[in-house]
Amino acid sequence: MKIPSTIEVAGQAVDLSALSDEQIKYYESLVDKISEIYNDKGKGRQVFGLSGPAGSGKSVTVALVGHFFKARNLPFEYVPVGLDAFHYTNDVLDGMNLRAVKGRYDTYNLPLLTKKLQSFTAGEDVSFPTYSRTTHNPIPDAISIHDSNTLLLLEGQWLLRKNREWAKIRDLCSYQLAVVGDLSTMRANVVARHMAGGRSHNDAEDFYEKSDLPNTQEILKNSFEPDEKIRFYKDI
Repeated sequence: MKIPSTIEVAGQAVDLSALSDEQIKYYESLVDKISEIYNDKGKGRQVFGLSGPAGSGKSVTVALVGHFFKARNLPFEYVPVGLDAFHYTNDVLDGMNLRAVKGRYDTYNLPLLTKKLQSFTAGEDVSFPTYSRTTHNPIPDAISIHDSNTLLLLEGQWLLRKNREWAKIRDLCSYQLAVVGDLSTMRANVVARHMAGGRSHNDAEDFYEKSDLPNTQEILKNSFEPDEKIRFYKDI
C-alpha cells in the first residue's frame, strides 16, 4: 500500500518517506494483529498501551497504524493519545522544580490521566488533551470521544513502569505493546530530533546524556514485560 511521505500526529509531522516496502508490510501485519486482539477483547472501549525509549519510533508506529486503520474503514474509532499531553504545564513544573527533567516519570499528571482513562473505559463521553510543540504545554480537551466502539492507543515511555501510581494506568489498559531494538540507533534518532529543534550537535548530545539517557536506563531497569514486543522500525 502506498503511504504519504508525512503524516501529522498530534500536531507533529512524522516523516515516513524513507520507509521500505518491508517496513510498511510489517506495520500492515501489526494492524491486522491489533484488530484481532481488539476483537478478542470484546470490542467496545479498549485502551492499548505503546511504550518504548526515546527515539524508538513510537510516533512512526502511531502514524502508520492510524493510516492503515483509516484506509480499512473498520467499524470502530481509532484514537491515538500521547503521554506528553499529560505533562504538567511548564509553570507547574517550575513550581515543582522539575522543568529541567521534563519527560521523566514524575513530570506527568497521573491523577488526571487515570481519571480520563476511567471515564473512557466506563463508556462516558470524555475529552483528552494533546500536546503543543509550539508552546510546549498541554492543550486541554482537544480530543472528544463519544463512540462506544473505540480503540484508544496510549503512547509513552513510562507505561510499564514498576510503580504503584503507574500501575493504575497499566491496569486500565487491555493490552501492552513495547518497541524494542538497537539503542544506539534510537540515540541517533533523538539527537537528530533535538538538532531539528534548533540545538547544535554538541548541545543535542549533551542533552541526550543528561536527560534522555537516564530515562532510557531507568525504563530498561524498572519496567514490566509487555504483552507483546514489536520491532524498532530501523531494525526491520
